Amino acid sequence: MVRYRDGYWGGMQKYDFSLKSISRVLVLLLVPFIAYTLGLFPLLWSVVFVLGYLTLGNILHLLFFSGFLVILFFLFIVIETFIPGLFIRLLRLRIAEGEYDISILDWNFFKYSLFFALYRPSLKLTNILPLPPLRIRYLKLVGLKIGKTSMLAGSEIIHDPYLVEIGEQTMVGGWSHFLGHSGEKKLVMKKVTIGNNCLIGGFSVIMPGVVIEDNVTLGLHSVVLKDTRLEQGKFYAGTPAKEIPQKLE
Repeated sequence: MVRYRDGYWGGMQKYDFSLKSISRVLVLLLVPFIAYTLGLFPLLWSVVFVLGYLTLGNILHLLFFSGFLVILFFLFIVIETFIPGLFIRLLRLRIAEGEYDISILDWNFFKYSLFFALYRPSLKLTNILPLPPLRIRYLKLVGLKIGKTSMLAGSEIIHDPYLVEIGEQTMVGGWSHFLGHSGEKKLVMKKVTIGNNCLIGGFSVIMPGVVIEDNVTLGLHSVVLKDTRLEQGKFYAGTPAKEIPQKLE
């Protein structure tokens, strides 16, 4: 065992000044830069092109340009969402279930970091334009499995979509969090499974390894701890989430 300056015994060094470390850090900087530059370039080009035909002292031209900028704003959100998503898809930035060293020298942690750098800014952009169909398409592009009849509120945070599976006829409330990872002595990746006809209350937190069976209702502000199974047809709530007995009519 090697003890590092942070006092942690064992594991892999977080980074060093080797060629591997330096090259991976550069990739973490350059790939998102390229992805977002490719998204922004056609929009800026269109602005320059349109300005060549307008006289901004003309009130009608100014009105047209204002509307044009509004359209570009919506296009900016859509393009800067899906181009990074395509990079994630093409580079296959998915991490299998398991435990990995929290180090740039670990290949899976490096992939996780690159995924995070591409995914989170785009996910935040979809919060600006809260259109659930757009958000669902983006999440499916980067790995989420969700039934065609299920619905997301549009403000939920699915941290590791490629490790989350949601069945049919399930509703996910706003500002709920789904985590397929936890940072312990290592980076632990575990799948989250949500069944059919479930209701996930807003502001809830679903942790790695959770299985929610069919017809489960989870109350608002609930926390489902790691590796917990919520049984079919029952109601749960609280921190941590516990079964709430239902009174018979």
